[in-house]
Amino acid sequence: AVYLLPPDTSLAEVDRTGVLRVCVPSDYPPLVTTNAERSGVDIEILSEIARRMEVRLALNVNSSIGRDFNPRNWRVTRAQCQVLAGGVVVSVTTRSFLDTTPPHLETGWAMVGPALPETLGGQSIGVYAGLTGLDRLGLSRYLRAQGARLEVIDSAAALANAIRSGSVAAGISEALTAGQIAGANDWEIAWLPPPIERYPIAFGLWKGDLTLKRRIAAILDDLDDEGFLADLAEKYDIAPIEVTHGSPSPAA
Repeated sequence: AVYLLPPDTSLAEVDRTGVLRVCVPSDYPPLVTTNAERSGVDIEILSEIARRMEVRLALNVNSSIGRDFNPRNWRVTRAQCQVLAGGVVVSVTTRSFLDTTPPHLETGWAMVGPALPETLGGQSIGVYAGLTGLDRLGLSRYLRAQGARLEVIDSAAALANAIRSGSVAAGISEALTAGQIAGANDWEIAWLPPPIERYPIAFGLWKGDLTLKRRIAAILDDLDDEGFLADLAEKYDIAPIEVTHGSPSPAA
């Protein structure tokens, strides 16, 4: 049966056309943004990957990407792109449809503030969900079980302002957004504890495109070793999340 499989020409096709086609959401900061000078973490990584492959990066915008964690709902095809980015979560659902590179980021719900409350009972907590496909109902159930009062907030900037003014004791958002708020303000940040889940973020490729996947994965390893990925995290004010709320800090 192995001899009957079609040959993997995915990398050869990119080399032949001189183009790496990537499907991305229209706006999913900090992974993808509409700012030409700060185009987003995933876009900058892919731009460098394309440069090292000596091909042109072509972006195909798909506003459905990242709105939920099931790539089947995004209606993407091989004709549109060879790589998917800007919200590809490594999960059983994703892997039933796509292959993925090694993850370069992690997401989930995270709490941010100047000094995080030890317990949430009786506290007013601002929540900005954004466009993420994270489980909002699960988050709501968790916070209500903890006795927190939820205040839904409509933007990352408004969440930071609410925390700064003291109208909420802390804020909760998707981890990359929360990391940006923490990094820009030098605030504390922590993962929410189980049963709240965390998810690796990677680039998606079509199943069977092993030669292209291996080439991209090798470049990602180089970028990590060279400090390129760490520099991007600093550029986008993404604070590292090293603790889980309710657990002692590494320094304790």
